[in-house]
Amino acid sequence: MEMRMGCVDILERIVAFDTVSSRSNRDLARFIAQYASEQGAHVRTLKHPDMDKHALHIVVGAVRGGGLAFAGHLDTVPVEGQAWTSDPFILTRREGRLQGRGATDMKGFVACCLSAIPELCRMDLPFPVHMLLTYDEEVNAESARLLAADLADQSLLPAACIVGEPTGMRVVTDQKSKLVALVQATGRPAHSSNPAAGVNAIDAVARAVAWLGAQARAAIADGPFDKLFAPPHSTMNVGRIWGGISVNIIPELAGFEVEWRGIPQDVPQHSLAKLSDYINDVIVPTSGVRGECGFSISEVGWYPPLSRGGNAALADWVCGTLGVERDGGVSYATEAGVYQQAGIATIICGPGSIAQAHKPDEWIDGAQLDVCVRAIPALSAAFGTLDG
Repeated sequence: MEMRMGCVDILERIVAFDTVSSRSNRDLARFIAQYASEQGAHVRTLKHPDMDKHALHIVVGAVRGGGLAFAGHLDTVPVEGQAWTSDPFILTRREGRLQGRGATDMKGFVACCLSAIPELCRMDLPFPVHMLLTYDEEVNAESARLLAADLADQSLLPAACIVGEPTGMRVVTDQKSKLVALVQATGRPAHSSNPAAGVNAIDAVARAVAWLGAQARAAIADGPFDKLFAPPHSTMNVGRIWGGISVNIIPELAGFEVEWRGIPQDVPQHSLAKLSDYINDVIVPTSGVRGECGFSISEVGWYPPLSRGGNAALADWVCGTLGVERDGGVSYATEAGVYQQAGIATIICGPGSIAQAHKPDEWIDGAQLDVCVRAIPALSAAFGTLDG
């Protein structure tokens, strides 16, 4: 492995690792751990208790709490079904654009962090600079929660954290929460010519989905509202639904996945509880879903909101140090709220545009990487003015 690599060289290497969330990230984690160690950083690896997935805690300087953290994730969304014009796992250069899966979300930022390690080591700062690299951010943010808990247990929590999701290097202080739930109904199969002999799971699920739609329309009309976000209210989306095996069989099984994205003053778990009450109080008594039949509801993903109440000083300092502007609140999910809930002052600020993420031919502007590469040492050098 080269002892020194520039940001684009590193990005090229890490894009080549297929770390779609459904797969192991072991090889990429090993590559990063070896590279960071060779540059003089200390590396802690935290393996998932059941899966072959690895989070990394990289520290430049003394291994202790406090200091500044830069946080990103190593997993990406899938490429199947997308019309790419190049191999998504080979970084392609096109007129200043660097194209590949994860280039924007968010291996570009990770490459910036890794390329900064040699300079950070030379700076010999009186506080640690942490890099928090996780898996499964695209799924449920579990990795960030496990990592934050470990840092707390080891008294290694940073004082401040910058999550490098793509914001065009503008500072974001607020993020909606995201709650994902799985709802499943079990009915009773029967021949479709005799509906009374069965219990239709699809019918029961459809009634729950219709109720959710009414709740979503009420939020649009009645709020609550927060003008920092677009849209300025909480949202609900049923993004996947399934059920049945044949049109001439009363369906025994059906289900759907639903997500809520809540403005910080809203609590999506309250909406999930209302859905549960509606199912138990209205749908179950009137649909025959009882006895061996019934519903199950499970929370499968939770991204806490990021709120400006706990990060105003950090945001002001980053804007002043880098000469950048604040942006509005964002409605996409990040791990920032997890770190804020752990007691770390946290903002979102990173290279690229979220408009390029998750798409075929995902790309990041090389000029954005240049800005970020300069920003990481600059923020690290100036951190004493905030920390002190």
